Amino acid sequence: MLNRLSKIDACKGCGVRILDPETGVIVARSTRGYAVTIGLVRCGRIWFCPECSASIRRGRTEELKTGALRWIAQGGILAVVVLTARHNRTTELARLASALWGEPKLDARGEPVLDRSGKPRRVPGAYQRMLTDPAFYGRPEAVSWWERKDGSFGHSVRPAVPGIRHKVGYAGMVRASEVTRSQANGYHPHMNLLVFLGGTLDGTPAKGTVTGYFDPTADDLEAWEDWLRDFWAATLKKMDPEFEPSTDCEIRDCKCKGKGHGVMVTIVRSADDAALIEYLTKVQDGKPPADSVTADLDAATGAAMETVRADNKTGRGRKSMTPFQILYRLWDIEVRGTNPRLAEGYGRPDQLRAWWAEYEDAFAGRRAIEWTRGLRGHVHLVGDDSEEGDLEFVYAGAAKEPLTGGVVLTGDAYGTVERTDAEKEMEDVVVREFYDSVGDMVGSLGGRADHVRIATAEELADVQAAMLERLQSKAAKRRAEALMLKLRGELADALEALPDTLTPAELKTAHTKLHADFLRQLIAAQTPTPIPAQPTSASETPATTP
Repeated sequence: MLNRLSKIDACKGCGVRILDPETGVIVARSTRGYAVTIGLVRCGRIWFCPECSASIRRGRTEELKTGALRWIAQGGILAVVVLTARHNRTTELARLASALWGEPKLDARGEPVLDRSGKPRRVPGAYQRMLTDPAFYGRPEAVSWWERKDGSFGHSVRPAVPGIRHKVGYAGMVRASEVTRSQANGYHPHMNLLVFLGGTLDGTPAKGTVTGYFDPTADDLEAWEDWLRDFWAATLKKMDPEFEPSTDCEIRDCKCKGKGHGVMVTIVRSADDAALIEYLTKVQDGKPPADSVTADLDAATGAAMETVRADNKTGRGRKSMTPFQILYRLWDIEVRGTNPRLAEGYGRPDQLRAWWAEYEDAFAGRRAIEWTRGLRGHVHLVGDDSEEGDLEFVYAGAAKEPLTGGVVLTGDAYGTVERTDAEKEMEDVVVREFYDSVGDMVGSLGGRADHVRIATAEELADVQAAMLERLQSKAAKRRAEALMLKLRGELADALEALPDTLTPAELKTAHTKLHADFLRQLIAAQTPTPIPAQPTSASETPATTP
Protein backbone atom coordinates (compact mmCIF):
# COMPACT_ATOMS: atom_id res chain seq x y z
CA MET A 1 0.00 0.00 0.00
CA LEU A 2 2.92 2.33 0.72
CA ASN A 3 4.30 1.67 -2.79
CA ARG A 4 0.99 2.79 -4.28
CA LEU A 5 0.20 5.69 -1.97
CA SER A 6 3.51 7.45 -1.25
CA LYS A 7 4.74 10.53 -3.13
CA ILE A 8 8.33 9.70 -2.08
CA ASP A 9 10.20 7.88 -4.84
CA ALA A 10 12.23 5.74 -2.42
CA CYS A 11 9.04 4.52 -0.74
CA LYS A 12 7.40 3.77 -4.09
CA GLY A 13 10.22 1.34 -4.90
CA CYS A 14 10.81 -0.13 -1.45
CA GLY A 15 10.57 -3.91 -1.56
CA VAL A 16 9.78 -3.82 -5.30
CA ARG A 17 12.98 -2.86 -7.10
CA ILE A 18 15.69 -5.50 -7.26
CA LEU A 19 19.26 -4.67 -6.20
CA ASP A 20 21.05 -7.12 -8.52
CA PRO A 21 19.01 -8.82 -11.29
CA GLU A 22 21.76 -11.43 -11.77
CA THR A 23 21.56 -12.55 -8.13
CA GLY A 24 17.78 -12.28 -7.93
CA VAL A 25 15.79 -12.22 -4.71
CA ILE A 26 16.26 -14.57 -1.76
CA VAL A 27 13.39 -15.43 0.56
CA ALA A 28 14.64 -17.52 3.47
CA ARG A 29 13.63 -18.79 6.89
CA SER A 30 15.55 -17.42 9.86
CA THR A 31 16.57 -19.57 12.81
CA ARG A 32 14.03 -17.58 14.83
CA GLY A 33 11.21 -18.74 12.61
CA TYR A 34 10.31 -15.77 10.42
CA ALA A 35 10.91 -14.88 6.77
CA VAL A 36 13.88 -12.75 5.63
CA THR A 37 13.99 -11.21 2.16
CA ILE A 38 17.37 -10.28 0.64
CA GLY A 39 18.07 -8.54 -2.64
CA LEU A 40 15.43 -5.80 -2.73
CA VAL A 41 15.97 -2.05 -2.63
CA ARG A 42 14.82 -0.60 0.70
CA CYS A 43 13.80 2.99 1.36
CA GLY A 44 15.07 3.27 4.94
CA ARG A 45 12.31 5.77 5.81
CA ILE A 46 11.63 5.26 9.51
CA TRP A 47 8.56 7.53 9.50
CA PHE A 48 6.82 6.01 6.51
CA CYS A 49 7.76 2.37 5.86
CA PRO A 50 6.45 -0.24 8.34
CA GLU A 51 9.04 -2.81 7.27
CA CYS A 52 12.10 -0.53 7.26
CA SER A 53 10.91 1.18 10.43
CA ALA A 54 10.85 -2.12 12.30
CA SER A 55 14.48 -2.88 11.33
CA ILE A 56 15.70 0.64 12.11
CA ARG A 57 13.94 0.86 15.45
CA ARG A 58 15.28 -2.55 16.49
CA GLY A 59 18.81 -1.37 15.72
CA ARG A 60 18.39 2.08 17.25
CA THR A 61 16.77 0.62 20.36
CA GLU A 62 19.64 -1.80 20.96
CA GLU A 63 22.09 1.05 20.44
CA LEU A 64 20.25 3.29 22.90
CA LYS A 65 19.72 0.52 25.44
CA THR A 66 23.44 -0.28 25.37
CA GLY A 67 24.35 3.37 25.94
CA ALA A 68 21.74 3.87 28.64
CA LEU A 69 22.74 0.81 30.63
CA ARG A 70 26.43 1.68 30.36
CA TRP A 71 25.63 5.12 31.76
CA ILE A 72 23.74 3.63 34.70
CA ALA A 73 26.47 1.05 35.33
CA GLN A 74 29.09 3.82 35.47
CA GLY A 75 27.11 5.70 38.14
CA GLY A 76 24.80 8.08 36.25
CA ILE A 77 21.02 8.24 36.24
CA LEU A 78 18.43 8.66 33.47
CA ALA A 79 15.28 10.70 33.13
CA VAL A 80 12.45 9.68 30.81
CA VAL A 81 10.70 12.86 29.65
CA VAL A 82 7.53 13.06 27.56
CA LEU A 83 6.80 16.39 25.83
CA THR A 84 3.49 17.19 24.17
CA ALA A 85 1.69 20.22 22.73
CA ARG A 86 -1.95 21.24 22.64
CA HIS A 87 -3.73 20.42 19.37
CA ASN A 88 -7.15 19.76 17.85
CA ARG A 89 -8.71 18.52 14.62
CA THR A 90 -8.06 21.84 12.83
CA THR A 91 -4.34 21.99 13.74
CA GLU A 92 -2.03 21.84 10.71
CA LEU A 93 0.41 18.98 11.32
CA ALA A 94 3.30 20.64 9.42
CA ARG A 95 2.92 23.86 11.41
CA LEU A 96 2.87 22.03 14.75
CA ALA A 97 5.86 19.85 13.77
CA SER A 98 7.83 22.98 12.85
CA ALA A 99 7.03 24.52 16.23
CA LEU A 100 8.26 21.39 17.99
CA TRP A 101 11.33 20.49 15.89
CA GLY A 102 12.09 23.52 13.74
CA GLU A 103 12.20 23.93 9.96
CA PRO A 104 14.73 24.77 7.21
CA LYS A 105 15.91 28.36 7.06
CA LEU A 106 15.12 29.91 3.66
CA ASP A 107 16.50 32.97 1.92
CA ALA A 108 14.45 35.67 0.16
CA ARG A 109 14.10 33.42 -2.92
CA GLY A 110 12.83 30.51 -0.87
CA GLU A 111 16.09 28.55 -1.22
CA PRO A 112 17.68 26.73 1.75
CA VAL A 113 20.45 28.64 3.56
CA LEU A 114 23.57 26.45 3.91
CA ASP A 115 26.26 26.44 6.59
CA ARG A 116 30.01 26.12 5.96
CA SER A 117 29.84 22.34 5.65
CA GLY A 118 27.08 22.57 3.04
CA LYS A 119 24.27 21.44 5.34
CA PRO A 120 20.98 23.38 5.46
CA ARG A 121 20.59 25.77 8.37
CA ARG A 122 17.42 25.47 10.43
CA VAL A 123 15.11 27.74 12.37
CA PRO A 124 15.04 26.15 15.84
CA GLY A 125 11.87 24.70 17.31
CA ALA A 126 10.92 24.44 20.98
CA TYR A 127 13.10 21.33 21.41
CA GLN A 128 16.26 23.03 20.12
CA ARG A 129 15.55 26.21 22.13
CA MET A 130 15.23 24.08 25.25
CA LEU A 131 18.80 22.80 24.83
CA THR A 132 20.32 26.28 24.49
CA ASP A 133 18.25 28.33 26.96
CA PRO A 134 20.69 30.25 29.24
CA ALA A 135 18.80 29.26 32.40
CA PHE A 136 19.45 25.61 31.52
CA TYR A 137 22.77 25.76 29.70
CA GLY A 138 24.38 28.58 31.68
CA ARG A 139 26.68 31.29 30.31
CA PRO A 140 30.38 30.77 29.52
CA GLU A 141 33.06 33.17 30.59
CA ALA A 142 33.28 36.18 28.27
CA VAL A 143 36.15 38.65 27.79
CA SER A 144 35.56 42.11 26.30
CA TRP A 145 38.45 44.20 24.93
CA TRP A 146 38.60 47.91 24.05
CA GLU A 147 41.25 50.35 22.88
CA ARG A 148 42.07 53.42 24.96
CA LYS A 149 42.94 56.84 23.52
CA ASP A 150 46.62 56.29 24.29
CA GLY A 151 46.65 53.13 22.15
CA SER A 152 46.70 50.68 25.07
CA PHE A 153 44.04 48.03 25.55
CA GLY A 154 41.73 47.33 28.46
CA HIS A 155 39.48 44.41 29.10
CA SER A 156 36.78 43.10 31.41
CA VAL A 157 35.79 39.55 32.26
CA ARG A 158 32.23 38.35 32.72
CA PRO A 159 32.53 35.23 34.87
CA ALA A 160 30.90 31.99 33.83
CA VAL A 161 27.41 31.45 35.20
CA PRO A 162 26.39 27.81 35.77
CA GLY A 163 22.97 26.67 34.58
CA ILE A 164 20.51 24.07 35.75
CA ARG A 165 22.37 21.45 33.69
CA HIS A 166 25.40 21.73 35.97
CA LYS A 167 23.32 20.94 39.07
CA VAL A 168 21.71 17.83 37.57
CA GLY A 169 24.83 16.66 35.71
CA TYR A 170 23.34 16.84 32.22
CA ALA A 171 25.51 15.03 29.64
CA GLY A 172 23.08 14.77 26.72
CA MET A 173 19.79 13.27 25.63
CA VAL A 174 18.20 11.10 22.97
CA ARG A 175 14.97 12.21 21.35
CA ALA A 176 12.56 9.58 20.03
CA SER A 177 9.55 11.21 18.36
CA GLU A 178 6.25 9.69 17.37
CA VAL A 179 2.84 10.56 15.94
CA THR A 180 -0.67 9.27 16.51
CA ARG A 181 -4.00 10.41 15.09
CA SER A 182 -7.22 10.43 17.08
CA GLN A 183 -10.70 10.82 15.70
CA ALA A 184 -11.49 13.52 18.24
CA ASN A 185 -8.33 15.68 18.09
CA GLY A 186 -6.50 14.89 14.85
CA TYR A 187 -2.75 14.36 14.62
CA HIS A 188 -0.79 14.29 17.88
CA PRO A 189 3.00 14.57 17.44
CA HIS A 190 5.03 14.25 20.63
CA MET A 191 8.45 13.15 21.78
CA ASN A 192 10.11 10.90 24.33
CA LEU A 193 13.45 12.04 25.69
CA LEU A 194 15.96 9.81 27.45
CA VAL A 195 18.09 12.32 29.39
CA PHE A 196 21.51 11.33 30.75
CA LEU A 197 22.04 12.96 34.17
CA GLY A 198 24.48 12.67 37.04
CA GLY A 199 27.69 13.29 35.10
CA THR A 200 30.51 15.65 36.04
CA LEU A 201 31.92 17.17 32.84
CA ASP A 202 35.16 18.87 31.99
CA GLY A 203 33.91 21.14 29.20
CA THR A 204 30.56 21.11 27.44
CA PRO A 205 28.27 18.11 26.84
CA ALA A 206 29.04 18.31 23.10
CA LYS A 207 32.84 18.51 23.31
CA GLY A 208 33.78 17.81 26.93
CA THR A 209 34.76 14.72 28.87
CA VAL A 210 32.90 12.99 31.69
CA THR A 211 35.20 12.91 34.72
CA GLY A 212 32.85 11.47 37.34
CA TYR A 213 29.31 10.65 38.37
CA PHE A 214 26.94 11.72 41.15
CA ASP A 215 23.31 11.42 42.20
CA PRO A 216 21.54 14.80 41.84
CA THR A 217 19.50 15.90 44.85
CA ALA A 218 15.71 15.67 44.81
CA ASP A 219 15.50 19.47 45.06
CA ASP A 220 17.74 19.98 42.01
CA LEU A 221 15.79 17.43 39.96
CA GLU A 222 12.52 19.08 40.96
CA ALA A 223 13.88 22.53 40.04
CA TRP A 224 14.92 21.19 36.63
CA GLU A 225 11.47 19.66 36.07
CA ASP A 226 9.72 22.89 37.11
CA TRP A 227 11.91 24.94 34.76
CA LEU A 228 11.29 22.50 31.91
CA ARG A 229 7.52 22.60 32.38
CA ASP A 230 7.38 26.41 32.45
CA PHE A 231 9.86 26.84 29.58
CA TRP A 232 8.11 24.33 27.34
CA ALA A 233 4.69 25.91 27.77
CA ALA A 234 5.97 29.49 27.39
CA THR A 235 8.04 28.73 24.27
CA LEU A 236 5.19 26.98 22.47
CA LYS A 237 2.85 29.81 23.44
CA LYS A 238 5.19 32.35 21.81
CA MET A 239 5.21 30.30 18.63
CA ASP A 240 1.44 29.91 18.60
CA PRO A 241 -0.94 30.33 21.57
CA GLU A 242 -2.94 27.35 20.26
CA PHE A 243 0.03 25.05 20.99
CA GLU A 244 0.51 25.98 24.67
CA PRO A 245 0.21 22.79 26.78
CA SER A 246 -1.26 22.64 30.26
CA THR A 247 0.99 23.12 33.30
CA ASP A 248 -1.63 22.19 35.88
CA CYS A 249 -4.64 19.95 36.13
CA GLU A 250 -7.77 20.07 38.26
CA ILE A 251 -9.09 16.62 37.34
CA ARG A 252 -9.60 14.66 40.52
CA ASP A 253 -7.19 11.74 40.99
CA CYS A 254 -5.55 12.43 37.61
CA LYS A 255 -2.31 10.50 37.17
CA CYS A 256 -0.43 13.71 36.33
CA LYS A 257 -0.79 14.69 40.03
CA GLY A 258 -1.92 18.18 39.11
CA LYS A 259 1.17 19.04 37.03
CA GLY A 260 -0.56 19.04 33.65
CA HIS A 261 0.11 16.90 30.61
CA GLY A 262 2.62 19.01 28.66
CA VAL A 263 5.69 17.63 30.45
CA MET A 264 6.04 14.37 32.34
CA VAL A 265 9.27 13.13 33.96
CA THR A 266 10.33 9.72 35.31
CA ILE A 267 13.73 9.07 36.94
CA VAL A 268 15.48 5.75 36.20
CA ARG A 269 18.34 4.73 38.48
CA SER A 270 18.55 0.95 38.15
CA ALA A 271 19.74 -1.33 35.37
CA ASP A 272 16.78 -3.52 36.32
CA ASP A 273 14.69 -1.05 34.34
CA ALA A 274 16.23 -2.23 31.04
CA ALA A 275 12.85 -3.37 29.76
CA LEU A 276 11.41 0.06 30.52
CA ILE A 277 14.21 1.76 28.56
CA GLU A 278 13.63 -0.50 25.57
CA TYR A 279 9.88 0.00 25.72
CA LEU A 280 10.06 3.78 25.91
CA THR A 281 12.35 4.02 22.87
CA LYS A 282 10.63 1.46 20.66
CA VAL A 283 7.58 3.17 19.26
CA GLN A 284 5.04 2.55 16.53
CA ASP A 285 6.03 -1.06 15.80
CA GLY A 286 2.77 -2.49 17.12
CA LYS A 287 4.33 -4.73 19.75
CA PRO A 288 2.80 -4.92 23.24
CA PRO A 289 5.00 -4.17 26.26
CA ALA A 290 6.28 -6.78 28.67
CA ASP A 291 4.34 -7.18 31.92
CA SER A 292 7.29 -5.76 33.84
CA VAL A 293 7.24 -2.65 31.69
CA THR A 294 3.57 -2.03 32.30
CA ALA A 295 4.15 -2.43 36.02
CA ASP A 296 7.14 -0.04 35.96
CA LEU A 297 5.19 2.57 34.04
CA ASP A 298 2.14 2.27 36.27
CA ALA A 299 4.28 2.69 39.35
CA ALA A 300 6.47 5.49 37.97
CA THR A 301 4.07 7.71 36.04
CA GLY A 302 0.69 6.54 34.91
CA ALA A 303 0.13 9.73 32.97
CA ALA A 304 3.20 9.01 30.84
CA MET A 305 1.97 5.53 29.94
CA GLU A 306 -0.85 6.75 27.74
CA THR A 307 1.46 9.25 26.06
CA VAL A 308 4.42 6.98 25.21
CA ARG A 309 2.63 3.79 24.25
CA ALA A 310 2.50 4.36 20.51
CA ASP A 311 3.82 0.83 20.02
CA ASN A 312 0.76 -0.55 21.80
CA LYS A 313 -1.87 1.64 20.18
CA THR A 314 -3.20 -0.95 17.79
CA GLY A 315 -6.32 -2.08 19.60
CA ARG A 316 -8.16 1.17 20.20
CA GLY A 317 -11.01 0.55 17.81
CA ARG A 318 -12.38 3.65 16.09
CA LYS A 319 -10.74 6.24 18.33
CA SER A 320 -7.02 6.38 17.48
CA MET A 321 -4.52 5.17 14.89
CA THR A 322 -0.80 5.24 14.27
CA PRO A 323 0.14 6.41 10.75
CA PHE A 324 0.93 2.81 9.77
CA GLN A 325 -2.63 1.84 10.67
CA ILE A 326 -3.80 4.24 7.97
CA LEU A 327 -1.99 1.98 5.49
CA TYR A 328 -3.37 -1.16 7.12
CA ARG A 329 -6.94 0.13 6.98
CA LEU A 330 -6.59 1.11 3.32
CA TRP A 331 -5.19 -2.34 2.55
CA ASP A 332 -8.05 -4.06 4.36
CA ILE A 333 -10.68 -2.02 2.53
CA GLU A 334 -9.19 -1.73 -0.97
CA VAL A 335 -7.24 -4.98 -1.39
CA ARG A 336 -8.77 -7.50 0.98
CA GLY A 337 -12.30 -6.17 0.47
CA THR A 338 -13.02 -5.91 4.21
CA ASN A 339 -16.24 -4.12 5.15
CA PRO A 340 -15.17 -0.62 6.32
CA ARG A 341 -17.28 -1.07 9.46
CA LEU A 342 -15.18 -4.13 10.39
CA ALA A 343 -11.74 -2.86 9.40
CA GLU A 344 -9.54 -1.56 12.22
CA GLY A 345 -9.35 2.22 12.57
CA TYR A 346 -11.62 4.89 11.16
CA GLY A 347 -12.07 7.06 8.06
CA ARG A 348 -13.12 6.70 4.43
CA PRO A 349 -10.44 5.81 1.84
CA ASP A 350 -10.36 9.40 0.52
CA GLN A 351 -9.84 10.71 4.07
CA LEU A 352 -7.13 8.15 4.77
CA ARG A 353 -5.26 9.16 1.63
CA ALA A 354 -5.48 12.85 2.54
CA TRP A 355 -4.28 12.17 6.11
CA TRP A 356 -1.31 10.15 4.82
CA ALA A 357 -0.35 12.91 2.35
CA GLU A 358 -0.46 15.45 5.20
CA TYR A 359 1.72 13.19 7.33
CA GLU A 360 4.32 12.69 4.56
CA ASP A 361 4.50 16.43 3.85
CA ALA A 362 5.04 17.24 7.53
CA PHE A 363 7.70 14.63 8.35
CA ALA A 364 9.70 14.08 5.16
CA GLY A 365 13.34 14.85 5.98
CA ARG A 366 12.89 14.86 9.77
CA ARG A 367 14.72 12.55 12.15
CA ALA A 368 12.64 10.28 14.33
CA ILE A 369 15.50 9.37 16.72
CA GLU A 370 18.31 11.82 17.42
CA TRP A 371 21.25 11.88 19.86
CA THR A 372 22.68 15.19 21.08
CA ARG A 373 26.27 15.87 20.07
CA GLY A 374 28.92 14.21 22.19
CA LEU A 375 26.61 11.78 23.99
CA ARG A 376 27.67 8.70 22.03
CA GLY A 377 31.26 9.38 23.05
CA HIS A 378 30.29 9.60 26.72
CA VAL A 379 28.93 6.03 26.56
CA HIS A 380 31.66 4.71 24.20
CA LEU A 381 29.48 4.26 21.12
CA VAL A 382 30.16 5.15 17.49
CA GLY A 383 27.70 5.93 14.73
CA ASP A 384 25.32 8.74 13.82
CA ASP A 385 21.64 9.52 13.21
CA SER A 386 21.81 9.84 9.42
CA GLU A 387 19.49 8.21 6.90
CA GLU A 388 22.53 6.29 5.64
CA GLY A 389 22.96 4.93 9.15
CA ASP A 390 19.30 3.89 9.17
CA LEU A 391 19.82 2.02 5.90
CA GLU A 392 22.74 0.15 7.46
CA PHE A 393 20.35 -1.23 10.08
CA VAL A 394 17.87 -2.23 7.34
CA TYR A 395 20.36 -4.08 5.15
CA ALA A 396 22.72 -5.33 7.85
CA GLY A 397 19.84 -6.90 9.75
CA ALA A 398 19.10 -9.20 6.83
CA ALA A 399 22.80 -9.82 6.23
CA LYS A 400 23.44 -10.95 9.82
CA GLU A 401 20.33 -13.02 10.49
CA PRO A 402 21.18 -16.78 10.63
CA LEU A 403 19.15 -18.63 7.99
CA THR A 404 18.15 -22.28 7.81
CA GLY A 405 17.17 -22.43 4.14
CA GLY A 406 15.11 -20.74 1.47
CA VAL A 407 14.58 -20.05 -2.21
CA VAL A 408 16.14 -17.83 -4.87
CA LEU A 409 13.79 -16.17 -7.36
CA THR A 410 14.75 -14.47 -10.61
CA GLY A 411 13.60 -10.89 -11.13
CA ASP A 412 10.76 -12.10 -13.33
CA ALA A 413 9.60 -14.66 -10.76
CA TYR A 414 9.63 -12.16 -7.91
CA GLY A 415 7.88 -9.60 -10.11
CA THR A 416 5.06 -12.09 -10.62
CA VAL A 417 4.69 -12.52 -6.86
CA GLU A 418 4.80 -8.77 -6.23
CA ARG A 419 2.27 -7.86 -8.94
CA THR A 420 -0.26 -10.32 -7.54
CA ASP A 421 0.21 -9.15 -3.92
CA ALA A 422 1.32 -12.67 -2.93
CA GLU A 423 4.46 -11.78 -0.94
CA LYS A 424 2.88 -12.67 2.40
CA GLU A 425 1.63 -16.04 1.14
CA MET A 426 5.09 -16.87 -0.24
CA GLU A 427 6.72 -15.93 3.07
CA ASP A 428 4.28 -18.20 4.91
CA VAL A 429 5.26 -21.11 2.66
CA VAL A 430 8.97 -20.44 3.28
CA VAL A 431 8.51 -20.18 7.05
CA ARG A 432 6.87 -23.61 7.01
CA GLU A 433 9.88 -24.86 4.98
CA PHE A 434 7.78 -26.03 2.02
CA TYR A 435 10.45 -24.74 -0.35
CA ASP A 436 9.38 -27.02 -3.23
CA SER A 437 5.96 -25.36 -3.21
CA VAL A 438 7.27 -21.88 -4.03
CA GLY A 439 7.91 -22.79 -7.68
CA ASP A 440 4.39 -24.24 -7.98
CA MET A 441 3.02 -21.08 -6.42
CA VAL A 442 4.84 -18.84 -8.92
CA GLY A 443 3.58 -21.03 -11.77
CA SER A 444 -0.03 -20.79 -10.54
CA LEU A 445 0.30 -16.99 -10.51
CA GLY A 446 1.30 -16.93 -14.17
CA GLY A 447 5.08 -17.03 -13.81
CA ARG A 448 7.67 -19.70 -14.54
CA ALA A 449 8.23 -22.33 -11.87
CA ASP A 450 11.75 -23.05 -13.17
CA HIS A 451 12.73 -19.48 -12.20
CA VAL A 452 12.74 -20.58 -8.57
CA ARG A 453 15.46 -22.72 -7.01
CA ILE A 454 16.04 -23.99 -3.47
CA ALA A 455 19.08 -22.63 -1.60
CA THR A 456 20.85 -24.35 1.29
CA ALA A 457 21.86 -22.66 4.53
CA GLU A 458 25.52 -22.72 3.37
CA GLU A 459 24.71 -20.96 0.09
CA LEU A 460 22.70 -18.32 1.92
CA ALA A 461 25.51 -17.72 4.40
CA ASP A 462 27.93 -17.04 1.52
CA VAL A 463 25.52 -14.52 0.00
CA GLN A 464 25.08 -12.82 3.36
CA ALA A 465 28.84 -12.61 3.95
CA ALA A 466 29.39 -10.92 0.58
CA MET A 467 26.51 -8.54 1.22
CA LEU A 468 27.79 -7.60 4.69
CA GLU A 469 31.29 -6.94 3.34
CA ARG A 470 29.87 -4.53 0.73
CA LEU A 471 27.78 -2.78 3.39
CA GLN A 472 30.72 -2.33 5.74
CA SER A 473 32.90 -0.98 2.94
CA LYS A 474 30.25 1.57 1.94
CA ALA A 475 29.67 2.56 5.57
CA ALA A 476 33.38 3.14 6.16
CA LYS A 477 33.62 5.32 3.05
CA ARG A 478 30.54 7.32 4.08
CA ARG A 479 31.87 7.90 7.60
CA ALA A 480 35.23 9.06 6.24
CA GLU A 481 33.55 11.52 3.86
CA ALA A 482 31.28 12.87 6.62
CA LEU A 483 34.23 13.26 8.98
CA MET A 484 36.28 15.12 6.38
CA LEU A 485 33.35 17.48 5.70
CA LYS A 486 32.84 18.14 9.41
CA LEU A 487 36.50 18.81 10.14
CA ARG A 488 36.86 21.05 7.08
CA GLY A 489 33.94 23.16 8.33
CA GLU A 490 35.49 23.43 11.80
CA LEU A 491 38.85 24.38 10.28
CA ALA A 492 37.24 27.10 8.15
CA ASP A 493 35.48 28.53 11.21
CA ALA A 494 38.71 28.53 13.23
CA LEU A 495 40.67 30.25 10.46
CA GLU A 496 38.03 32.95 10.07
CA ALA A 497 37.98 33.56 13.83
CA LEU A 498 41.68 34.50 13.93
CA PRO A 499 42.03 38.12 15.10
CA ASP A 500 42.95 40.81 12.57
CA THR A 501 45.68 42.15 14.89
CA LEU A 502 48.05 39.22 14.19
CA THR A 503 51.25 39.95 12.31
CA PRO A 504 51.95 38.00 9.08
CA ALA A 505 54.39 35.77 10.98
CA GLU A 506 51.88 35.14 13.77
CA LEU A 507 49.15 34.48 11.21
CA LYS A 508 51.35 31.90 9.42
CA THR A 509 52.13 30.17 12.72
CA ALA A 510 48.42 30.09 13.64
CA HIS A 511 47.48 28.66 10.22
CA THR A 512 50.16 25.96 10.54
CA LYS A 513 48.95 24.98 14.01
CA LEU A 514 45.28 24.83 12.96
CA HIS A 515 46.07 22.66 9.95
CA ALA A 516 48.20 20.36 12.11
CA ASP A 517 45.31 20.06 14.57
CA PHE A 518 43.01 19.25 11.65
CA LEU A 519 45.25 16.39 10.50
CA ARG A 520 45.68 15.12 14.07
CA GLN A 521 41.91 14.98 14.61
CA LEU A 522 41.43 13.25 11.28
CA ILE A 523 43.96 10.54 12.14
CA ALA A 524 42.65 10.11 15.69
CA ALA A 525 39.04 9.81 14.53
CA GLN A 526 39.94 7.01 12.12
CA THR A 527 41.88 5.05 14.73
CA PRO A 528 39.66 2.51 16.55
CA THR A 529 39.56 2.87 20.32
CA PRO A 530 38.79 0.00 22.71
CA ILE A 531 35.32 0.01 24.21
CA PRO A 532 35.29 -0.74 27.95
CA ALA A 533 33.18 -3.72 28.91
CA GLN A 534 30.09 -2.72 30.88
CA PRO A 535 27.18 -4.81 32.13
CA THR A 536 24.01 -4.36 30.06
CA SER A 537 21.63 -5.70 32.67
CA ALA A 538 21.34 -6.70 36.25
CA SER A 539 22.57 -10.16 35.24
CA GLU A 540 25.91 -8.70 33.99
CA THR A 541 25.39 -9.64 30.34
CA PRO A 542 28.29 -8.16 28.30
CA ALA A 543 27.44 -5.02 26.35
CA THR A 544 27.38 -5.18 22.57
CA THR A 545 27.56 -2.36 20.08
CA PRO A 546 25.50 -2.78 16.87
